[in-house]
Amino acid sequence: MRTAKSLLLALVILSPLSAFAYTTDEVKATTVIKEHQASVQKYAAIHNKPMPEIKEYKYGMKLDVAKVIRKSPDLQTCSVMPKLMTYEDSKAS
Repeated sequence: MRTAKSLLLALVILSPLSAFAYTTDEVKATTVIKEHQASVQKYAAIHNKPMPEIKEYKYGMKLDVAKVIRKSPDLQTCSVMPKLMTYEDSKAS
């Protein structure tokens, strides 16, 4: 009985931590995307270029990267996070 109570107490204490970790990671992901888009929008406005459309990378996709404009930071987390890269191709678009 004592072991069961200890396990229950541990579960009650640790449950909110896993929920907090998920929420924190979700907030980080949203923040990364918003900061990236704001930075790219600023770059596009300064250089009189249209805001690029977001294309999700698919394995095997051919990329024509002439110049990297911005990459999202590498977050030190154990969760899957979006990794964004904005670049100009060989046609400077």
